[in-house]
Amino acid sequence: MAGSLAVGVASWPAFGVDAEFWNTEEPDKWTKEEIDELISKSPWAKPVSAELKAFAPLSSTTGRRRSMPGIPRAGAGDTTGSPKFQGVVRWASAKPIRLALKEQFPEDLEGHFVISVSGLPIVSGHGGDDSSDGDSYAGLKQKTSLQVKGQEAVQPSLIEPDPKETSTLYFGFLPQVVQLDSDKTVTFETTMDPLKVKAKFEMKTMKFKGDLAV
Repeated sequence: MAGSLAVGVASWPAFGVDAEFWNTEEPDKWTKEEIDELISKSPWAKPVSAELKAFAPLSSTTGRRRSMPGIPRAGAGDTTGSPKFQGVVRWASAKPIRLALKEQFPEDLEGHFVISVSGLPIVSGHGGDDSSDGDSYAGLKQKTSLQVKGQEAVQPSLIEPDPKETSTLYFGFLPQVVQLDSDKTVTFETTMDPLKVKAKFEMKTMKFKGDLAV
């Protein structure tokens, strides 16, 4: 595909509701607005914006860019011709996220630290490179990492699609190879050509009822 994706990750905090309602209220008392904040822009959720540059070749007859499968045309009034998308990177195995979303992972991911990438159309159907062992995500694993500051980056042991949401992928990391401390910064990165996603999580802010929630 021609072109590239420009990606930005917004920082936390920037809440319109009590920034620590998850520590002061019981989960069954959380409002819809609070849940939306928790799963979209919180210590466990990092919003991502992406713009596809030069996403399609120009037509030789009309001078306009031709549409490409899976990528919508830019809306009326968009002079750039580049579609823009909003997504989110979540630490999906964290207890407050699971309580908010009532998350049920594919069974194989239980017992892992799980990061999810959602809402970006490039994620949908992206299975990476085929491999001889039948792992359709083998190539994507090589381009994905979780790094604790001061430690070697590690690759996911599993990647699974969300069976209910086609624009979501789950990345599972074994706790045995990720040594987490409450004062560490952890960086998640993945590359799904031409998209590169990067999100940083501050462990000191990821406290739920007094405990580190990952």
